[in-house]
Amino acid sequence: MERATELQMLDVLLGQVLAGNGTAALIDAPAGTGKSALLAEAATRARLRKAQVLRARCCPQEAYAPWGTVRQLLDARLSDKDLGLPAPGPAPLPEGHGDRALPVKRFHDLFLLLLQLSRQAPVVLLVDDAHHADDLSQQWLAYLARRLDGVPIGLAVATRTASGTECGALETALAACPEFPRLRPRPLSELGTASHLAGKLGQALESVSAEVCHAATGGNPGLLDAMADAIARTGTPPPQITPEQAADICSRALLRALPLLLNRHGPAVTATATAVTALGRVTGLPLLARTARTAMPTVEQAVTALEDAGLVCVGPPWRPSSAAIAQVLTALADDRTLSAVRSRAAEALRDLGAATPQIADMLLLTTPEGQAWRVPVLREAARIADERSDLPAAGAYLRRALAEPPEDTDRSALLARLGIAEVHLDPDSAVSHLRTVLEGEEDIRVRVTLVPHLAEALVRTGRAEAAVTLLDELAGQIGEDDRETLYRLWAQGILVFMEETPHVADAWIARDNIADDLDGTSPGQRLLLAVLALKTTLTGECSHAAADFADRALARSGPTEGPALTTAFATVALLHAGRLTDAARCCDQLLGDGLHRQPVPLQSFFMAMRAKISHRTGDIASALSLGRQALALAPPGQRYQPYATAQVLHALLDLGAGEEAEHACRTSYQSPAGCHWSWACLHAARARNHHVQGNHHAALEELEACARLMQDRGYDNPALVPWRSHAALVHQHLGNHATAMDLADEELVRARRWGAPHTIATSLRTLGRLQTGSDAVTALSEAASLLQGTPARRALAHTLTDLGEALHTTGRLADARQALRQALDLADASGATPLSERAHRALLVTGARPRRRRQSGVSALTEREYRIASLAATGMDNRAIASALFVSRRTVEFHLTHVYRKLAIDGRAELGTALTASHVTQPSLSAPAHAE
Repeated sequence: MERATELQMLDVLLGQVLAGNGTAALIDAPAGTGKSALLAEAATRARLRKAQVLRARCCPQEAYAPWGTVRQLLDARLSDKDLGLPAPGPAPLPEGHGDRALPVKRFHDLFLLLLQLSRQAPVVLLVDDAHHADDLSQQWLAYLARRLDGVPIGLAVATRTASGTECGALETALAACPEFPRLRPRPLSELGTASHLAGKLGQALESVSAEVCHAATGGNPGLLDAMADAIARTGTPPPQITPEQAADICSRALLRALPLLLNRHGPAVTATATAVTALGRVTGLPLLARTARTAMPTVEQAVTALEDAGLVCVGPPWRPSSAAIAQVLTALADDRTLSAVRSRAAEALRDLGAATPQIADMLLLTTPEGQAWRVPVLREAARIADERSDLPAAGAYLRRALAEPPEDTDRSALLARLGIAEVHLDPDSAVSHLRTVLEGEEDIRVRVTLVPHLAEALVRTGRAEAAVTLLDELAGQIGEDDRETLYRLWAQGILVFMEETPHVADAWIARDNIADDLDGTSPGQRLLLAVLALKTTLTGECSHAAADFADRALARSGPTEGPALTTAFATVALLHAGRLTDAARCCDQLLGDGLHRQPVPLQSFFMAMRAKISHRTGDIASALSLGRQALALAPPGQRYQPYATAQVLHALLDLGAGEEAEHACRTSYQSPAGCHWSWACLHAARARNHHVQGNHHAALEELEACARLMQDRGYDNPALVPWRSHAALVHQHLGNHATAMDLADEELVRARRWGAPHTIATSLRTLGRLQTGSDAVTALSEAASLLQGTPARRALAHTLTDLGEALHTTGRLADARQALRQALDLADASGATPLSERAHRALLVTGARPRRRRQSGVSALTEREYRIASLAATGMDNRAIASALFVSRRTVEFHLTHVYRKLAIDGRAELGTALTASHVTQPSLSAPAHAE
């Protein structure tokens, strides 16, 4: 089965022998791959072609019996006195006892005897399991192989890879001759497995059941034979074997057959298989050799045997080829053995200079042994996991370090770090661990560090009042002489309460007059002001108050202990207060000033915030690029990953990339929904995608989830997510006009209370879309008026399109055309294809003949593309352009790619000519890029 190549080579060998030109072949493969079956088929084909077949099957019991293999081959011929061989006649086989020198004369006599025999008919010698052949027989067969040229004698030898014995003289001789083919039969394919089992059972298995058998055995013929026997013993007709039954039969059959198969090899193969199973995945031979306690050449041979047998995937990396094989190998090795193997692997990884998390991951699979070197490794791995915001990994490393155990002097610090890591994962445990550390701790610096985390854990377990008491007690211990520490404590406390109970934060701030007399003269004050700006924004109190806090937080320059966090929180307030230019400047400063030094969550958040600003200003291509970069930095489970995903979704939808948006929407469901405010943004983005696809009920489900989150957490600010406006439009599509109007009216009240022009305009635009006639025109005109003169060009383009359509329905064609032309210009400049097409169609309906929209040439460039192209044309490289515009180098590369396509040029060398060759200028915008 599936041995066409091997049989063809054996047929070629037989043809040469029959033609009087002898040759040899070496079949080298692991146990169970069908070497004996190949030799049996070769014997059958040789006999059909009238050749004499001499066979021997070696075994360990005869490995030390001199001439044992040769006797198997020739005894029957030598005892026949009717052969009529001429002189020198039958030569008795030598005893060979104690001979140190090779008996060359006897070798030659035997060769002559075989030569005389071949003159009657060609002779084919087939030796199976030659690795068990005695030394004298191997030497004679090697002697024979060197003399086959021009004689009708053929030799085929099968030997087992990684047999546990040293490479014998016969295998060495055959491998050294390039003219002798070396056959390596491989495991069977899925189709071959199904056919092989059907042949053994007399009936074919159902295709899925056959696939289960193939996956479990790796296609190893020996294991498949055991599988066929096990299936036959069930008494169930093969076509009726279900995949579940097949999996169970495979597990039981492997448990019996796999140890027998491995034992046919040397101990190094079993040790290597156990090491691969214990590690799960091995990337290098040095690690595998140390773990299996085997020399490099031996382990290389062993892992090759496992690959060829289909038990291990061809590597590197190496891993068990199936879960069933891994399960059986794990069952064959007890827990103590597996732990010892993994312990050796961890030490080997350390000695080989592997990354700390890789060593720590291996230590997680071992039992504690009190080895001093392990604790620092696990502690460092926890630190790295903290930087990646991988709290589950950090907690696992710290728990393992505590179990080792550490020195008494290290235990308290590790327990504190574990408590901090558990705040978001297991707040009850965090409370217990942090209280244990704080008991008797008198160092105020330690208490200032840990108490806010304990307070957060208490809040998460429903004990907000206990958290307030804890923070107040610590504030009293700090005293007025250390106001800086007090400011930082207040800032941390507000952040803690905002996560779960914003109303508690409000009461705490008012009671202790926390917000009074803050002019931003110290780093602690600036951090507190930024936190107050964030809180005011999330709770939707007043955009002017939020912006005032932000301005004071950013008023003074100079070194601070936490500049990125202060700037980030203040930027959130400025963004949602409509101060897009100031927010962009802050973001660009953050992105261009040592972004890599910031924690990964903050890097992702900065990128996503900048993407949202670019999206609002109409630079949608940049928004998509920045959003993707933010998403690359935010793995599932990280708190800002939903926020980054939302920015990508909005950009894709505005660009008309519906299929990609749908894929991103489905992918975002892989992370379980959380309670952080960034999830509200993602729910709204998903809802928009469903709405665009026409799935209105699915859109409402997402918006209801968004509403529950925002209302339960106290973040119901339409500047953050205008969920009511969106829900109103969906309800309108479903015919629920009254509900739609109620939602729109309520959101407009909240938007006016917040006071930011963009937020009010968004609510007015929704109201205008729900209304008709002059009411619609009035609402949309006010919305457009609020947006004119601001950088919010995307919102202005949408609003003007809606206004133009409303004006047309009231018969004001000239005004409609003016609004729609401006909308078309803005949409074209931003690359918003669906909106551009809508504005273009609306203009045609009014009777206007709008210019054909440009997809190429200078006029097709967005403002950001034009600026980058102009700088590149002056000779600036990508790094310098990125620095000048406060964007990433990837953003510059992204835009230049689009510039080259639109200008139909090959590279930056042609930019200068392309930009000056056309008299078409960059499309005018309704407001300068940085106008407020």
